[in-house]
Amino acid sequence: MREINSLPDPDPFGGRPPIDSIEIRQKTYVTATEVAPLDVTGVRTLGVGVVLWVIAFAALLPFYSTLQDSGRGWWLWTCLAGFGLGVLGLAYCRRRRDRMAEHPEEAEVETSWLGAAGL
Repeated sequence: MREINSLPDPDPFGGRPPIDSIEIRQKTYVTATEVAPLDVTGVRTLGVGVVLWVIAFAALLPFYSTLQDSGRGWWLWTCLAGFGLGVLGLAYCRRRRDRMAEHPEEAEVETSWLGAAGL
């Protein structure tokens, strides 16, 4: 049986209440109340993704004829499409990051009105 020690729910939409600690069996686990986001702009995440798509394309390129013979030639084109879409997303996120840096007072915090669910 679990026992949850928390404050009353401040969320008017009925989301989950903040949990300070949770007790499961004979152990008490303390949860972090505020965790900073890892990558707010998404530039680093998209950059890593683009590089991984290029590596996958380069790794599959020597096997082009084998992939075509086995009906898996689309793997190569999927890597190319992932690279292309990643470059578009990278340009969008860079422009967004630069706009937020130029006008920090206009940068709004992106949160969901559903609370912790974030749907």
